[in-house]
Amino acid sequence: MSNNFELQNSLKTYLLEGDSSATARGLQDFLSFKKSVPEKRCAEYDEQGFTLVEAMVTLVILTTALIPALFLSTQATNVSFSIKNNLAAANLAQEGIEIVRAIRDNNWFQSLDFDNNITAGTWRVDWNSDTLIALGSNPALKINNGLYNYSAGTDSLFKRTITVTKVNAAELQIVSNVTWTERGNRAKSITAESHLFNWR
Repeated sequence: MSNNFELQNSLKTYLLEGDSSATARGLQDFLSFKKSVPEKRCAEYDEQGFTLVEAMVTLVILTTALIPALFLSTQATNVSFSIKNNLAAANLAQEGIEIVRAIRDNNWFQSLDFDNNITAGTWRVDWNSDTLIALGSNPALKINNGLYNYSAGTDSLFKRTITVTKVNAAELQIVSNVTWTERGNRAKSITAESHLFNWR
């Protein structure tokens, strides 16, 4: 605005002095200034518009790149949880077999029949069981400081059953089954099987 005011004053001065060449120069300067103002403003608006377009294009590119990355991250997390649960369930199933085997071995140490207190049917066992536990409602195993049990801790995902089948007088079939529900309400299970013999 100050430049516009100065040009107008100089134009008046040129007109008062009667210098036609000066008047012409002043008029030319004034007109060129008036003409340049809208162009500069248009250029500023163009630059602002171009910046907005750039921002929108950048946003689209980032969104397109981030969606697959987030999907892969979610899938990796789900796979990680699945592997963790499978490993825990496999160990719990094997533990069930080993507990029944320990009961059989303890019978021998006490000079009892190898299948004493190992009756055909479906049961539960705890990590320190010296006998089979009635199945009942088959509650979930609890976890306490990394130890799975039925007495203390918070409920885990896992339920375990031990099925004993008497094949003959000298052989028992033991099936340990662990079940749980994963994300997405998917039912999973792992089974371990062993045969115990009266080989003494």
